[in-house]
Amino acid sequence: MKPAQASSTAKLIAASTILLASDPLTREQVDPDAAAWCAQLLSGSRMDRALAWSAGYRPTAHVWKWLEQHTHPGIVSHFAWRKRWIAQRCQPALAEDFERVVILGAGLDTLALRLSQITPKVEWIEVDHPASQRAKQASLQNVSTSVRFLPLDLKHETLPELASDKATMLIIEGVLMYLPPAAVEHLLQTLQRWPCPRLRLVMSFMTRWPDGSTGFRPRSRWVESWLAWRGEPFCWSMAAESAVEWMAERGFTTLELAPPLTTNPSVLAGENLLYCERR
Repeated sequence: MKPAQASSTAKLIAASTILLASDPLTREQVDPDAAAWCAQLLSGSRMDRALAWSAGYRPTAHVWKWLEQHTHPGIVSHFAWRKRWIAQRCQPALAEDFERVVILGAGLDTLALRLSQITPKVEWIEVDHPASQRAKQASLQNVSTSVRFLPLDLKHETLPELASDKATMLIIEGVLMYLPPAAVEHLLQTLQRWPCPRLRLVMSFMTRWPDGSTGFRPRSRWVESWLAWRGEPFCWSMAAESAVEWMAERGFTTLELAPPLTTNPSVLAGENLLYCERR
């Protein structure tokens, strides 16, 4: 992302949530409260409000759907699948003894805002790039929330060792693919040192294909060019079949690995979700 600007990808994902919720045929793909929160998070500027409005207004929503079909068919449902999968792993953990959730690179995600209202004993922390976090906090000026915000640029700063006696769940959604390989390695090493009794990790990562390329399949050169123009190109990936062993070498036991094609045939291939626990 560009240093002084909030993530464009985060804004598009928030708008896609509103888009799905506005259509009776797709609204079941998103949490009932998520669209309202996304509209709130896209209220900080005139451009953001226009984006949210266009995603929820039937005539312009059709334009967005047409654009999706002609640039990257299936990407909107893919984003929704990713968020559902993560929420479905987070909520049972909260029913156990996990009392802290840290969301790394939260963007305009609504999970902490939604669940913090019904889990008063859980500590919620969002860590994100300062520019994106400023935009999010500005949109929440008149909203009461117990979520703690921690600004951090992962490309240039080290994630602090957040000391706690609470079992912790860390969510890294749609982040690692934008970091240099050395930053990913350093992040996982830092997590091994975190002074908490238990640590579970939910993360998404992009597939490195046999030809060495990274990205969704079917491929969209339009989207890849747009990400590069916005300063958000994919930088890190790994072969999905080696993920379990790769994480084990870094001290994590895999509980579940979800390639989209085996979980939901309508979702794009190329991004995987991993649920694991620190040994």
